Amino acid sequence: MPINTTAGVVEYNRSRPGHVVNTSRVVDEDMVYEDEEPEIIAVLPAAGWCAAVGEALVPLVAFVALDSAKLYGVAVGNDGKVDLEDNIEDAVDFNGYHQATNEPKENQ
Repeated sequence: MPINTTAGVVEYNRSRPGHVVNTSRVVDEDMVYEDEEPEIIAVLPAAGWCAAVGEALVPLVAFVALDSAKLYGVAVGNDGKVDLEDNIEDAVDFNGYHQATNEPKENQ
């Protein structure tokens, strides 16, 4: 006979069809943590991608993926360093991402 161990050892009562045993899934798997900042889960290469900031195209060094299902680009800072928390989308004149083409130019 199956044993339900949720609240200690208890015999499973077959006379209660459809009986559902609540486990940790009730609180763990469906829980959303609303008071925590999103965390970086992956850093992806951004070779060939640029961000349009004002009139300039700024080459990106990486895309950062967050556990909140958001993705943003990162460029080299003015100090020559890369800060993974420095979202290029926060720039005042950010106008989107563009993929640079590496196609050879035709001879004219």
